[in-house]
Amino acid sequence: MAVKRTGWEGRLLGALVHPMNVAAAGLAAAVLSLGVVTAVPAVIAASRSMRRWLDGEEHAVFTGVFREFAATWRRSLPLGVGVVVVMAMLVVDVSFLTAQLEQGSAVAIALLAATAPVALALGLLLLALPVSAALQPDASARAWLVGAGALVARRPFTALLLLVGAVTFALVCYLFPTLLPFFGASLPAYLALLVWRRAGLQR
Repeated sequence: MAVKRTGWEGRLLGALVHPMNVAAAGLAAAVLSLGVVTAVPAVIAASRSMRRWLDGEEHAVFTGVFREFAATWRRSLPLGVGVVVVMAMLVVDVSFLTAQLEQGSAVAIALLAATAPVALALGLLLLALPVSAALQPDASARAWLVGAGALVARRPFTALLLLVGAVTFALVCYLFPTLLPFFGASLPAYLALLVWRRAGLQR
C-alpha cells in the first residue's frame, strides 16, 4: 500500500502503512495456512512479499502473498510437511515424558532435558527460514535451510531474542485470539526480516 505523505494526515496514514501491510500479509498467510501442512509455505510467502514491499519493489502485500505462494509452494511444501511431522513427534514425546515425570522417572527427566535443545533448534530454524527464503528468492529449499542456519549462527543472541519475542507474542495471541489471523504469522516474520535483511547471506 503506497501512501503520499502530505501534511499531518499524510504522515498519519504513512505511519499506519506498516501495521496495515503486516496485517494484510498475516491475513493472507492465515487463509493459506488452513491446510496445516501449508502453514510454513504460507509464512515463507508472506515473508517474501513483505521483503519486496520493504525494498520498494511492490506495494500490494496481500495479493503478493498469494503470488509468492504460487511461485514457491512446490519447494516449500515438503518443508511444511516435515515441520508438521517433527512437531507432532515432539508433542507426543513431551506428553509421554511429562506423564512419566509425574511418576518420578529419572530417565524421563534426562530425555525431557535432551528434547529441549531439539525444540530450541527447530524454533530458531523456523524463525530464520522465511527470511532465508526471502533473501534467496531463486534458491532451492535445501539452500533456504542452509541459509537459515547461517543467519542463526551469525547472530545467535539476536535469534534467541527474536524467538523469545515470538513465543511472547504467541502468548499474547492466546489471550487476545482476534490478533492471531492478522498478525500471528506475519509479525514474527516481519521483525525477523527487519533484523536479518541488513545482515543478508553470504553469496
